[in-house]
Amino acid sequence: MRKVVQNIADDFFEILHYDKNQWPSYWKIYRAKHEPLIDEYEKTLNVSEQSIVSILKSMERRNVDRLMQLWYSISHEQKYHCSKLITAKHELFELDHEDFTIVLTGLLGLKDWVVVKGKREWVVLIDLLSLWNKKCLDELSYVAYQAALSFKRGEKYGEYAPKEELFAKLYTKIDRTFEENDDIEKIMQTICRVLYEDVPHYNWVGFYLTDSLKKNELVLGPFVGEPTEHVRIPFGKGICGQAAERKDVFVVQDVSKETNYLSCSPKVQSEIVVPIIVNGEVFGEIDIDSHVLNCFDEEDERLLGYICEKISQRVRVKR
Repeated sequence: MRKVVQNIADDFFEILHYDKNQWPSYWKIYRAKHEPLIDEYEKTLNVSEQSIVSILKSMERRNVDRLMQLWYSISHEQKYHCSKLITAKHELFELDHEDFTIVLTGLLGLKDWVVVKGKREWVVLIDLLSLWNKKCLDELSYVAYQAALSFKRGEKYGEYAPKEELFAKLYTKIDRTFEENDDIEKIMQTICRVLYEDVPHYNWVGFYLTDSLKKNELVLGPFVGEPTEHVRIPFGKGICGQAAERKDVFVVQDVSKETNYLSCSPKVQSEIVVPIIVNGEVFGEIDIDSHVLNCFDEEDERLLGYICEKISQRVRVKR
């Protein structure tokens, strides 16, 4: 598969080889070297030459130098994680079409990401300086994912939404899903799609429902992600079966350390399962697989628990 993420930050950090009063001159060199990207960046954000000079003069050399030192130590790993999150959902981002590339570099610190037209394709520019100033450079892979998703949704620039902010929006989407739909299966299918698309580390989202005849067996319901061979799971078997048997949330931050685990894909590294309890019995559960280690926390449990409780309430009303 083609390279989705590129790193040209070294060219930005060349600015540190110049005296501070020459930074505007170097910016012109930087612009010419990466024509038309930097020029399009300026046009998209409507930044004048005078404003650029003012911004560059206001930058602290020490701040840029610290960013450079940190970036040199983490760039390889961060670039890998950016690519991993996005290529894991290649169908969502339509990577076969080769219509966009993510470029990591330093810019003016005005927006976390900006979409510009390159010579052959669209380019999503990620501003390392902006992320550094906000102290969220360590979340770069999530920034890149959100930027790519926003590009696919037609947005031209934006700011990174941390997990708390992202999940707050998801609660609103979940509530709207229940308001707009009456059919439980449609609700679950919509929830799968919303969670799969909006949460970077949710690589498989699905529901297992208790078989109406075999009360101690789960049957695969609506899901989004790669097909799974585990369409039926007995209570007590695997993570899903254990969650159903215990009627409790089951979180595994590293599936390689779990002895009672049903492997769906070698790419899965962590999993969370939250049961749906109706009148004291397991109606079903929501299951999330991730290709990221140690990625589930209390916010994930709270959101998924909220979804399961909403489904439980709707099922009780229907009955």
